[in-house]
Amino acid sequence: MAARCILNRTRESKMELPDDREQRMRFHKTAGILLLLSCCGWASTILPTDYSFGTPDVSGVACGLIVLTGCEYRPNGYGWTFAGSSGITSNGGIFGLDSPGGDNPAPDGNQVAFLQFDPSNPASFPGDISQTLTGLGVGQSYVVSFEAASRPDAVGSSPSYGGEEDFDVYWNSILIGYFFPTSTSFSEYFTASFTATATTGLLAFRAIDTLGGDRTAFIDDVQLNGVPEPSNGLMVLSGIGLIGFGLRRRLVRLIRDPNCLSVPASSRTACRARGI
Repeated sequence: MAARCILNRTRESKMELPDDREQRMRFHKTAGILLLLSCCGWASTILPTDYSFGTPDVSGVACGLIVLTGCEYRPNGYGWTFAGSSGITSNGGIFGLDSPGGDNPAPDGNQVAFLQFDPSNPASFPGDISQTLTGLGVGQSYVVSFEAASRPDAVGSSPSYGGEEDFDVYWNSILIGYFFPTSTSFSEYFTASFTATATTGLLAFRAIDTLGGDRTAFIDDVQLNGVPEPSNGLMVLSGIGLIGFGLRRRLVRLIRDPNCLSVPASSRTACRARGI
């Protein structure tokens, strides 16, 4: 009985890893995770001029024909071209951005762009926001990312106005995405990927208003992201798999033979030091 207990204690001791070997395993695991994250990141990022619509400052600007402040229709000279019912609005302004209890502040800075349209109003035209981007790599695939949200509804107003405005995104007049943000809280959206055929191109957001009525969508933090090459991603993932396979073999050998008795005596010191 006593001998059996000794054997059990010996078996349990072989399952324990020395502290330095545990640290090595933890280091390799962390390195593999960081390598995976670097693989899954964008190949490159192109930021449009004023990508978060911070200029001009419209917080004190009277909005249209009314005396309330916090927006400007069709501002000029800051990278973007605004047409139709589009422009920039600020936190705390008339459009309800960062309204009390609304949980909808601008994601980056204090301002966002807006797309607006009311088909029933002859004076309203579909909001359109565009900019020519440069620095693309010919043959590289790209995805447009941005934050978007719906304008809060104006409860009790007549006529009513508010959010749930849908819109299209175009690259060189080619449709790369249709979006319909229904929440007043901002979320990140991505277009379909496209392949650059030139180093420049025109990015455009255009209001649709399928539901009708006076509706508005907010847009912010626009970026053009290069998609990693699949071959590069596969090579990195394959490398991570080989690292994991090697670590598993070392771990199994360490558990079965923690004192390296299965290797020649001349190699046992190096074996114990390396944990293999």
